[in-house]
Amino acid sequence: MDISVQRAQRSLPQRCVLAWRKYSAVFRVSIANNLAYSNEVIFRTLLLLVLVFVLSQLWTTTFSTRGTTQLSGFTITQMVWYLVAAESIAMSMPALGQRIDQEVRSGLLAYQLCRPCNYILYNFAQYLGERVIRFALNFIIGILLALVMVGPLQFSWQGWLAWPLVALLAMGIEFVAYFTIGLLAFWLEETQMFSFIFSRLTLVLGGVLAPLDIFPQPFRQIVQLLPFSTILYGPARTLVHFEVIPFLNMLTLQLVTLLVGSIVLLLVYRQAIRHVNINGG
Repeated sequence: MDISVQRAQRSLPQRCVLAWRKYSAVFRVSIANNLAYSNEVIFRTLLLLVLVFVLSQLWTTTFSTRGTTQLSGFTITQMVWYLVAAESIAMSMPALGQRIDQEVRSGLLAYQLCRPCNYILYNFAQYLGERVIRFALNFIIGILLALVMVGPLQFSWQGWLAWPLVALLAMGIEFVAYFTIGLLAFWLEETQMFSFIFSRLTLVLGGVLAPLDIFPQPFRQIVQLLPFSTILYGPARTLVHFEVIPFLNMLTLQLVTLLVGSIVLLLVYRQAIRHVNINGG
């Protein structure tokens, strides 16, 4: 029987199971590759240690100068652990946009489209495997540094339960953003500028240096509604300073951002595929 006919005769649950096996295999291979070639990951981990240490000293001095134990509801212990959580996410981002850009320019994308898998889902599985390893190593080293500097933090069980969800959504939002930027190589001479701008906006407006709660109004309210806050500030605050209402607001913003971003990505991808078909790759 023809393979296409066999595929058409499979039920929806069977197709879902096969898809899960296929992309989970890509995920596992990506993890194995990053464990085998870990030099860059180790370098990023060392850089994270330096950044967290410097920022921690800065905030320790700020607390001491002000003669206070809290700033906008954050103690110095919560602040340091917030920096660990936020920097672990920020420093674990692979060069996704650059890779997609190169695949488009080299024509490799046309060959990958011939694979029996969805190009977007394949790259997401590969990206997630790479991201998980980077993030796990960063977070483990960051935890050790935080324990040495300020000691343990009293985490709430609600924060521990909610944190994996918002962290995964944050990684999904970044994937959608950088994948879309990479696909712009079909029409633009240079996409790295857009990746650079997006990454810097995420660092500045996403709360990597400090929680957005310490910003003055009305600037605080504005940046908390921007998509950048869903990547760093949302997951880090959920972990170290969980509150039900802010968590629900952040979760809603993440879901809306991911939905809108996914729609934009699919539209750009559709036009890009038409471009490949028209020009034969």
